[in-house]
Amino acid sequence: MGFVFLMGAWRRFFNMPIKHEIESGGHLANKLVMAAPGSPIEGAVHWVLYDPFLAEWSVYFMSAAEAVIGSAMILGLFSRLAAFGSAAMNVALMLIFGWMGYECLDEWTMAALGFAISISLVIYGSNTYSLDSKFGVDPFRSLVTKRVSAVLTVLSIVFTVGFYSYYFGIFHFQKLTHTKVYTVVAQETADDDVYTLYVSAGGSSSPAYLTDIVFHMEDGSTITEIPEQVEVLRSHFEPWSHGSGKVVNGLMRLSLGSKVDIRVPDGAVSADINLLDNKKQNVVHFD
Repeated sequence: MGFVFLMGAWRRFFNMPIKHEIESGGHLANKLVMAAPGSPIEGAVHWVLYDPFLAEWSVYFMSAAEAVIGSAMILGLFSRLAAFGSAAMNVALMLIFGWMGYECLDEWTMAALGFAISISLVIYGSNTYSLDSKFGVDPFRSLVTKRVSAVLTVLSIVFTVGFYSYYFGIFHFQKLTHTKVYTVVAQETADDDVYTLYVSAGGSSSPAYLTDIVFHMEDGSTITEIPEQVEVLRSHFEPWSHGSGKVVNGLMRLSLGSKVDIRVPDGAVSADINLLDNKKQNVVHFD
């Protein structure tokens, strides 16, 4: 567990420093954009993404915490405290990225296993070859009584089973979304004729491509706008949403988690958002 965290920090600080470059599309915020739609703390993730300073330093803090916690767990220094920090990190990973197991169960599996490993170390502490043992340092040992250990064990089971049930279901396997099915919703803005198209579900491996929007008017008529005709006023979360709202080869790119503000024709009550090869019909309504 310590090595996993230490290498996560090492990769961002040394192997791929672009993940710390806030103005780069390779910044870790890119993954936060895609993870936000399915996260139970979606609002908190968006709050961080809307503040570049907060996004930048939260990633630095996470990387530094991984380095410190990972090193402490490997060396066996203040092991129980490090393990508690590790458990907290795995809770955050589960809340933000756990649902992305719809593509592969890696995210959920890593957080569930990491939490269980961390709780085990909180309960048992380090052993003979740790620095804690060498220097006789284990200030939190007296706090981990049999009752506390039992509660932590139950908590670990609830964490694992509960999140699996929440994200995927146990008796009836479910997916919050699908890699080939994108969902687009319309969100109101301060301007009556401007709405935000939000890709609230879909796959992170490739973007969705808008082919056209068919607006349904109050008088029963329709107006069809191809990507070149859609007036895009803003693409949120740039550069991490990778140019969502841009038109390439006659198609408009829309990545998972992206938000794009468009101008809606006066009198439009709803619209069909048509995406290339999408297996779901997206119909949005304008209040």
